[in-house]
Amino acid sequence: MTAGVNLDDVSRTWRHVLTLDALPVLMNEQGEEATFAVRPDTAAAPDGLLPVFLSAGEAVWRELTGKGFELDVRRDPKALLGYRIEAIAGGSFPLVMLAMLEAKERVRESDGVRVNALNALWSDATARLEALDNDRSRSP
Repeated sequence: MTAGVNLDDVSRTWRHVLTLDALPVLMNEQGEEATFAVRPDTAAAPDGLLPVFLSAGEAVWRELTGKGFELDVRRDPKALLGYRIEAIAGGSFPLVMLAMLEAKERVRESDGVRVNALNALWSDATARLEALDNDRSRSP
């Protein structure tokens, strides 16, 4: 049985990726127009934005392959967005990182990486997969 992907390695590497990136990670509070920058250490923390980046990366990967990373995301009232990532049980370190990089690039704009756009990326990918599953279930 595999132990899954080491969450500390993913967090540390993602922090490094975001630190080296030329653009800031930008976020809007729900219902607010003001944008603020999120530090790389917060964006890469299991109780910060890492669950968002992982979920978006998983949606990208699932749409391509039909497989996810078996993310263990749990509610945590002390976490930045109310959720924390506990474990990544499926996939491999390179696949997880590549999928998150792809998700990040899809929401990259000239002024920064738009965290709020990751929700639309996840929703759109999920909707396309559900439509495909529905089409398959209707076919004889």
